[in-house]
Amino acid sequence: MTRREDPRALELLLIADVHYVRKADHVCPIPERQAALGRELLQRTRLRVARGGPVDAVVLMGDLVDNGEAPGVEKDLQALADEVRKFEAPVIVVPGNHDGSADRMLSIFGDHTGVHRLKGHQLITFADAYQANDEAARFAADLELVVAAARERPDEPLIALQHNPIHPKIESTYPFNLTNAAEVMRAYEATNVMLSISAHYHPGLAPEAVNGVPYLTCPALCEAPMRFVRVSVKGRTFTARGEPLAMPGKAFPLIDYHAHTHYAYCADNVCPQASIDRAERFGLQRIYFTEHAGQLYLSPDDYWGGAFRRDAALIARERGAGRGRMHCYREEMASWRSARVGVGLEVELDANGELTLLDEDREGWDVLIGAVHALRSFCDASATDAEAARGFMDETERVVSLGIDILAHPFRIFRRSSRGVPTDLYEPVAQLLAAHGVAAEVNYHTNEPDPRFFERCLAHGVKIALGSDAHGRWEVGEFHPHLTLLRQIVSEEELPHVLYGRPVRS
Repeated sequence: MTRREDPRALELLLIADVHYVRKADHVCPIPERQAALGRELLQRTRLRVARGGPVDAVVLMGDLVDNGEAPGVEKDLQALADEVRKFEAPVIVVPGNHDGSADRMLSIFGDHTGVHRLKGHQLITFADAYQANDEAARFAADLELVVAAARERPDEPLIALQHNPIHPKIESTYPFNLTNAAEVMRAYEATNVMLSISAHYHPGLAPEAVNGVPYLTCPALCEAPMRFVRVSVKGRTFTARGEPLAMPGKAFPLIDYHAHTHYAYCADNVCPQASIDRAERFGLQRIYFTEHAGQLYLSPDDYWGGAFRRDAALIARERGAGRGRMHCYREEMASWRSARVGVGLEVELDANGELTLLDEDREGWDVLIGAVHALRSFCDASATDAEAARGFMDETERVVSLGIDILAHPFRIFRRSSRGVPTDLYEPVAQLLAAHGVAAEVNYHTNEPDPRFFERCLAHGVKIALGSDAHGRWEVGEFHPHLTLLRQIVSEEELPHVLYGRPVRS
C-alpha cells in the first residue's frame, strides 16, 4: 500500500496564521500579509489538497483573523468556518493571540480544547493564556491534561497542538515562545509526546527534536509563498511537507494561456483586475484572457443548448441583429493588454465545421485556443465508444487545421461524458498537433489529464501550454498539478524548454 492508501496512517492538514480581514472594521497594518485573501487562500488550499489525497483532519493553528477585537470580526470567523467545512474532514481549532475570545472562536467552528482522538492517536489542543503584551504561558491544568491523557491511554501516541512555539528559542523583541516553554518541554518529555506542532512565527521552522520530542512550527498561510503543511503520522513516526500556494516562477517563466473573465456565462466571481492581481501574487509572468467566443455572440440559452452546432448561420444572424458582446469584450479587454496581459478567444466548431468566430472578428488577438466541447455528428450519450472516438478525431482534426494556437483540454470530453479515454488516439493526435504547429494544453479544470498523452506530444516536438481554465479568481495560476505532471515526463532542466511561448504583441 502507498502512504495515502494505508488505513492506519493519520493525515493532517495544518493551516496557520491566515490573518483574514473582510467584514471586520480593521485594516491590517502589515502589507506582507495577504489579509484580504484569507478565504480565497483556504479555497486554493482545498483545491490543492483535493488533488493530493484525502486528509483525516484539518487543523487550524490560530490567528485566523488579524484583529479578534474588531467590530464585525465574527462575520470573518464565520466565513472561514463555512469555507473550511467544505474540506469534508473534521476541523480542529487552536486559538491564537489575534483571534480574540477563544470560547467564541471554538463555538463558531464547533470545536473544543483538549483531547481529540483520531486513528489511534491523541491530539491535544491548548488555548494558552495571553497578556496584553502578547506574552503567552501554559496553564498548569493544561500540563496536567497531557499527563492524564498519557496515563489513561499509554498505547496512543500524543500530538500537542498550540499556537505559540515551544522550541527552539526565537530571538526577537516580539514574544514568540511561551514564557514557560521549559516547563512545557519537561512535561512533553515526561509523557513521551511524539510531536509538538505550533505556529505564530510566520517563516515557520522545520522539525527539531529535543530529548526525543520533535518540535514543528508551521509557516503562515497569509505571507509569501503562502504555505500550508501536510503531516502524515503512523504510530510514533511522521513526515511533514510544506506546500506553497505560490508557483516557482523565478526558476522559469510561467504563463497562463487560458483564463476566463466576467463575460463568461460560467464565470464565478472573476474579473480582469482580480485575475491580473492573482497572476502576479502567485508567481506568473503573464496571463492570457481567452473568453468563449460562442458566449460572446450568443445568448446563454443558444450557447448552452448548442444551437450553433445545428444552425451554422446563427452567429452571423445575431451579429446582423445587433446582438452579442464581442465588440464590448474586445474593446474592454484591449485596455488591459500589457507586457503581462494578453487577450484572445476560446473557439470551437459550428454546424458547418467552421470556427465560432466571424471573419471580421478574426484579427487582432494574441492567442486562439481551440476546443472540442461536444461532437456535432450525433448525441454523445447515444454513440458507441468507437463512434465517439471517431467523432472526436474528426472534430479535433478540423479544429486544429483552422489556425488555432493551442488545443484546449485534449480528451476532456470523454471524462465529462463518463467514457473511457481512447488512449490509442494519443499518438495520432500528437502527430496532428505537430503537423499544424499547435500546442497541447495541460488543463485540470474538471479534468484529469494523462501524462502519457503529453509524453507522445513531446516525442513529436509539440510544445506544452499551461492553462488554469480559471472561472474563479482562486483558480488563476494554480499550476502545481500541471508541473507535477510534466515532471513525470521531463527533467527539471528540460522543463522550461518544453513549455509553449507566445511572442508579446507590441
